[in-house]
Amino acid sequence: MKIKITAVLAAAVAAAFAAAPAAFAYADTAAGACVVNAVTGEIVFERDSGTRLPMASTTKIMTLVTVLENSEPDEVVTISAEAASAEGSSAYISAGARMTVRDLCYGLMLNSGNDAAVALAEHVSGNTDDFAAEMTALAHEIGAFDTAFKNPNGLNAEGHYTTARDLAEITRCAMKNEEFREIVSTRSYTAAETLADGTVKQLEYINHNKLLGSYDGCIGVKTGYTESAGRCLVSAAERGGAEYIAVTLHSKNDWAEHREMLDLAFSGTRMVEAVSEGECVRHIVSGGEDCEIVAAEGFSVPVNGDKGADITVKVEVSDDIAPPLNKGEKVGVLRIYCGGEQVGCVDAEAGSDMAAAEPEYRIKPCFFTTLKRMIKSIFG
Repeated sequence: MKIKITAVLAAAVAAAFAAAPAAFAYADTAAGACVVNAVTGEIVFERDSGTRLPMASTTKIMTLVTVLENSEPDEVVTISAEAASAEGSSAYISAGARMTVRDLCYGLMLNSGNDAAVALAEHVSGNTDDFAAEMTALAHEIGAFDTAFKNPNGLNAEGHYTTARDLAEITRCAMKNEEFREIVSTRSYTAAETLADGTVKQLEYINHNKLLGSYDGCIGVKTGYTESAGRCLVSAAERGGAEYIAVTLHSKNDWAEHREMLDLAFSGTRMVEAVSEGECVRHIVSGGEDCEIVAAEGFSVPVNGDKGADITVKVEVSDDIAPPLNKGEKVGVLRIYCGGEQVGCVDAEAGSDMAAAEPEYRIKPCFFTTLKRMIKSIFG
């Protein structure tokens, strides 16, 4: 009997080890890690996410944000000798050449060009020191108070640091800019520089982010490495209305760890319906007629923890609305909030035709929708 029990225990132990992950679970080699829900801002996972660390070329996320805030894509930049000779990873730009801000931004993010970073900084602020100060100021406006920049490219410098949590929030804000999203999700790009003699030279840039094309739904964002900062990576992925941003700083297994972290986030996602297509949100009453104002489409919020109980819908109906109305005619918007932050917007439209109004008409709430939201807020 004793032998049989031992055998059973041995089999159970063997099964447990067989079921365990082969190597690691959730960024266990990183000095700092964080995964954030890009829609709601909810932190899904973090490990030492408040530790101040150097971030190498993931610095360029904030560089790009600062450039997009302070310049136009078609502006022309003349490349200085200082920019062209910047050390480290390169966009291969030439002193005296002219390039658009747009092309330099692709060289900055795809090729991780330190030279492009300096050229853009000089264009926006005149020099890299003032530009770095602007980067820091913008980061603090976002709420990333454990972040400071000393240069636009991420080369080692005293006082140049961030945290995994700050970098996730910076990236979350950055990804709301469509131009930023377009650049960091691009896998290859052909830029052009006009040399001092008028010759036009093409430059081919390839994105260093291996998750693009290899991880389902990956849409960016930036790699980084220096000897002191180690391997740094910020990634973003979206699936079925959910979007997550993952950050690791000083990691030994960043590609695999990001896959694990993003898998963890997506597997824990639940979609909470904020408004359904055709849902009545208001009534227009005129004489004997009643026209429902309805949601033109549905909207659901991806949540992981308790955020699902903190979703509200604000109905904004135009002050100019007055019958007659045609079915499907836009009459306002529904703004969806989660935790006080707007996460979506849906058109409100007339649910039916309505003839010209009587001298007096009124807009009133939809009783059943109001009751449903009250019950949901109480019971979840």
